[in-house]
Amino acid sequence: MAHALKFIQRNDFVLILIRLYCALVGLVSLPAALAQSDTNISLAPVVVTGKAGAPGQETALIGGISEASVATTPLSISVVRAENLRQAGAGNLSNVLRADSSSTDFYNTIGFIESAQIRGFLLDNSLNFRRDGLPASNYAPLVLENKESIEILKGLSGVQTGTSTPGGLINYTIKRPTNTALREIFAGISERGTTLLSTDLGGRLRDGVFGYRLNAAVENRRPMADQAPGKRSFLSAAFDVRLPADSLLETEFELSNTQQISVPGFGLLDKNADGIAETLPAPINPRVNLNNQAWSLPFESRSKVVSLGFKQTLSNAWRYSLQASSQKIRTNDRLAFPDGCGNGPTYVYPGFCGNGDADVYDYRSENERRSLQALQAKLQGNISTAWVKHEVGVSFTQSRYAERFEANQAYNYVGYTNIYQPLALPADPIPRDKNTLRDSQTKEVALTDVMRFGEKWSLWLGARHTELKRSSIRTDGSRGVAYLQRFTTPWAALAYVPWPGGYVYASLGSGVESEVVPNRPDQFANYGEVLPALRSHQQEIGFKQVLNDAGLFSASFFNISKPFFADTLPGSDQNIRFAGGREARHRGLELVWKGNILPSLNLQAQIMLLDARITKSLDITELGRRVRNVPPYNASLATNWTVPGMQGLSWTNRLAFTGKKAVNADNSIQLPATAQLDSYINWRQQLQTIGLTWRAGIDNVFDRRYWKDAPTQYWGGSYLFPAQPRTFRVSVQMRF
Repeated sequence: MAHALKFIQRNDFVLILIRLYCALVGLVSLPAALAQSDTNISLAPVVVTGKAGAPGQETALIGGISEASVATTPLSISVVRAENLRQAGAGNLSNVLRADSSSTDFYNTIGFIESAQIRGFLLDNSLNFRRDGLPASNYAPLVLENKESIEILKGLSGVQTGTSTPGGLINYTIKRPTNTALREIFAGISERGTTLLSTDLGGRLRDGVFGYRLNAAVENRRPMADQAPGKRSFLSAAFDVRLPADSLLETEFELSNTQQISVPGFGLLDKNADGIAETLPAPINPRVNLNNQAWSLPFESRSKVVSLGFKQTLSNAWRYSLQASSQKIRTNDRLAFPDGCGNGPTYVYPGFCGNGDADVYDYRSENERRSLQALQAKLQGNISTAWVKHEVGVSFTQSRYAERFEANQAYNYVGYTNIYQPLALPADPIPRDKNTLRDSQTKEVALTDVMRFGEKWSLWLGARHTELKRSSIRTDGSRGVAYLQRFTTPWAALAYVPWPGGYVYASLGSGVESEVVPNRPDQFANYGEVLPALRSHQQEIGFKQVLNDAGLFSASFFNISKPFFADTLPGSDQNIRFAGGREARHRGLELVWKGNILPSLNLQAQIMLLDARITKSLDITELGRRVRNVPPYNASLATNWTVPGMQGLSWTNRLAFTGKKAVNADNSIQLPATAQLDSYINWRQQLQTIGLTWRAGIDNVFDRRYWKDAPTQYWGGSYLFPAQPRTFRVSVQMRF
C-alpha cells in the first residue's frame, strides 16, 4: 500500500475527494468497526466455488462495485461460461464474441491476434482486457482450457479502469481449485484433421487446506484455409492455501506456445482503374490463403503469466485483498502480406487492382517483446449511516506496460500476386524499417459506494483518479515523446426495484483513452508519437427481470460519444495525426432473453440495434455517415432441446443475423446482411464411475459464403475477411 499512499499524498484532488466522501458517509467510524472483529468472532470458512450457471443468479468479477448479482447491478454485463463454449466447439475469441450480440469481430483471422468490437467500438488490446480483474495484454492467442468464464462488460468502463476505449471490458476468470476431486480428459477432431487433447485435474489435499487445479493441452491444427498448418501447447496450474483467520493465499501460472501460418485478408477492387478501389468482389473461396509462399513462416507466440493473490476477511462486514501479476509475451510476426496494387495504370491503396492483382510484401517483425506488471489492493465493506446502508470500496491499482522490438523490421515489396491465381514470389527478409519502443505506466485510486435506501432504491457512485505516463522513442534514439496526465473518471447510477425480480436503472459515466500514431514514416510526419488523452461520455438506462426459472430478460438503451484522432495534409505526402479531430456517436438498444419456454426447451434470444455515426470530421464524405464495419443490428436465436426419452441427449441450434456493414467512409460500399446456422448435439452418458460427454457439431450448416468482416486498420488499410466454410467437429470428454 506504500505506492498508494504516496500517490494520494501527491494528488490534492484525491485527498479532497476522500475527505469529502468520509464526511458524507461517516467513514471515520471505520476503525471502530474493524475493532469489533476480535478473535471470538466465528466466521464462515473460505470456500472457492464456481459461479451459478443460471443467468438470473450470475455474478461477475468485472463489476467490481458490489457483490450483487448481474441481475441487480446497473451495468450491462454478459457472463459466458467456458463449459458452454466447449459445447459449442468454441476455441478462440471470435467464437466467444458470437455468444453476445453486442460483440463483433474485427480483423479476426487464422494465425494472428484477435480483436473485438463491443457496441461498435474497437477494444484496445493493451487496455480493455482483464485477467481475474487485473490488467492484461491481449497480444497473445486466447487459451480457453484454464478459463472458468469470460465476462463482457458492455459500455463505458471508466469506473473499472482509468484508460480504455469506451466499448467495454473483457475479463477472463481463471479456473481455481475444486472442493472435490476432478479428473477430466478431452479429445476432439475437427476441420481438416485438427486434433486437440486436453486434461483438467483439480482437488484438495490435507483436510482441504491445500487446493490445486492443473490444465494442459496439445493441439495440432489443420484449419479449413489452405496451407495454414499450426500447433500449440499449453500448461497452467492454480494453487491455494486456506490460512487461519479466514484468509486465502492463491497463486497460478500459465505457459502457452502457439505456431500458426497466418491467413491475410482480401480487399476491394479498382474496376475503373482510377486509383480508388470501389467494387466489392464476390465472396472468394474461404480456403484460399494468399500467404502461401515457399518462404512463408508461421506467426509464433510464447506467453507466460504468473499471479499471486491474498484475501483476508476482517469481520462480518470488512475484507481486503491484494493481487499481483506479471505477463510476458514474445512474438514473431511474419506474413506474405498482400496490400495495395501498383501493377495497374494508377496505384491503388487501400484495395487491389480490378483484375485481382495485389502487391505483396515480405513482412517480418522478429522478437517482439511485450510485458505487463500489475498490482492491486482493495478494501471493501458495509457500513450504515442513519437509515442508509453502504457498500463501500477503496482500491489502488498500478500497472507498467512496455513494448520492445528489434532495431528494424522487414516490410519489403517482393512483387505482385493475384487473388484468383496466386503467384510464387521471391523473399526479401532484410530488416530496413525502424521500430518504435513504447512505455506506459498508470496509477489509479478508485472510490465506490452503493447506497441502499430501503429495499427499493439504491444510488451507485464511483470515481477513479488516474495518473498516466506514456512515452515512445524510435529504435535509433530519435523522435522521443513523453507526457504525464492526471484525470478523474466519475460514474453514477440510480436503481429502483419496482417488483420482485424487476430492476430499473439509469447511469452516467465517462472514460479516457490515449492513442499512438502508427509507425509508418512513409505516411505520417509524426509517426510513433503518443497523442494526448481524450474523454468519452455515456448515458444508459436499463431494465432487468429475473424469470421464474432463474432466467433473465434485460433491455438497455445507451448513448456513447467518443472523440477520435484525425489526419491533416500539410502540403506534402505525409499526414500529421492529431487528437480530437473526429467524433463518433453510438446510440443503441440491447435486448436479451435467456430462459426456458418449455421444461425441455431453453431459448436464448438477443439483439443489438445500433445507430453508429460520425458526428465530427474534417472529411465531409464521412460526416453523418455510419461508422465503418459496424452493423445496424446483430442478433442471434439459440435453442437447446433436451430430447425426451433420450437421457442426457440435447440438441442445440443457433441462428445468427448480422446487418450490412459499411466498408468505406461515404458508405457507398457495404457488405450484405448475413445469416448463419450452427447446430450441435451433446450426449452425457454415465458408466459406473466414469462420465462421458459425446459432442458433434456443424458450423455454417448450409456452407454459405459471405464477407463477414471489413476492418479499416489504424494505418489506413481496409481489408475483407470471408466467413469460414462448413466445418465439422466431434469430441469426447471423460470425467472420472
